[in-house]
Amino acid sequence: MELHVVSHDGDVVQVAVSGRVTQDGSMRETEPISALIGLDAYQRTVLLNMQEADIIDSSGVGWLLTCHKRFNEAHGKLIMFNMPQIVANVFKLMRLDSFFHIVANGEAAMRMAKGENRD
Repeated sequence: MELHVVSHDGDVVQVAVSGRVTQDGSMRETEPISALIGLDAYQRTVLLNMQEADIIDSSGVGWLLTCHKRFNEAHGKLIMFNMPQIVANVFKLMRLDSFFHIVANGEAAMRMAKGENRD
């Protein structure tokens, strides 16, 4: 799994994820979101573009659940968008599609980040 910052607009940061979304050994030592954005990452709104995610396994889901918890505790927000069908199916099967903030595209993610609830 690779993460990179696409854009940075104040407290809203867009991050793209690519490859296999899984928690490898390096992720256990360094949390990739805070390593990429900074220690205050969870106080921000992160728009996570999942378009290039190939697949997600249970450890990847666990990582996203941990991230979601950290964002909630720090009063930030994690919004995922452009979810590939194979990844969306995993979230739907696990009934996580209603737990996470998941929207169709970047425009809808930005509207949610700004507090506009249209989707």
